[in-house]
Amino acid sequence: MKKILFPIIALIIASCGSNPSVAPTVIDEKYEPTDDELYSACAELQGVGQFIIGKTTFRQVLADKDFKKVATSVYDRQSNMYNGHWGNDFWNKKGDNYVLPGDPKEKWMKSKTGPKLKQLPSSSFTGLTLGELKFDPFDMAFLNDTLVAIFFYPDDKIEDEVIAHYKEKYGNGRGKLYSYNLTKSDSNSNLTVTKTFDEKHSWENELVALEYEKHEYFHMEPNRSPSGDFKHSMIIYSKKRYPVFEELLLKLSTEYDDQIKASKNQSLNSL
Repeated sequence: MKKILFPIIALIIASCGSNPSVAPTVIDEKYEPTDDELYSACAELQGVGQFIIGKTTFRQVLADKDFKKVATSVYDRQSNMYNGHWGNDFWNKKGDNYVLPGDPKEKWMKSKTGPKLKQLPSSSFTGLTLGELKFDPFDMAFLNDTLVAIFFYPDDKIEDEVIAHYKEKYGNGRGKLYSYNLTKSDSNSNLTVTKTFDEKHSWENELVALEYEKHEYFHMEPNRSPSGDFKHSMIIYSKKRYPVFEELLLKLSTEYDDQIKASKNQSLNSL
């Protein structure tokens, strides 16, 4: 997800404009527990709220009160293999062009996923609220009608609180934390600022894994436009069944691409 850089720039200028040059502030931590330590710490990990990986069914989600609050149309309550995390951007990775709704490939993929592969993507405007916690996105993947993965992320207002809760409950898991902050100012109070933040955690037990990743980068220097990027993601999944879901979905995409390529070559050879 993207963040606007201008508020960050204003904050830096306001707080650091008069500061002299300083040495960079660096944090570099790695978390490497053994499997036994990790599985023991994460023994209770099983899903997000009432949505349990490997147990909750497609029908149970449709009947869920929290889901029904945002799934207000028939379209919202149907499997959608075009939008969401496991939609076009995911299964068309090996394709040559971006696929639009109604494109022959999109229709073919929809006809082939059938009851075996399903996805309930959350609305990009509403996400999903569980109690007092709002998540956006909240996309759910199903293999043979059973929940095998949730791609989700907490709302900005609760992000720090949710991540802190995971760390308190399950520890740091397996991963890293790297932070680099450098601010330089010259005699004219011109600023050079570099900020990098990378954090990754993998919490898992024998059955379920939760992966969290956050990346931030910002750079500003005199006479140049500032640059930066921001990426974050969270996914919880069945260690055994989610890889099958992903493999089948990508296999279908490749099968379609191969069919089109073969048909095109046949047409060319007829010339």
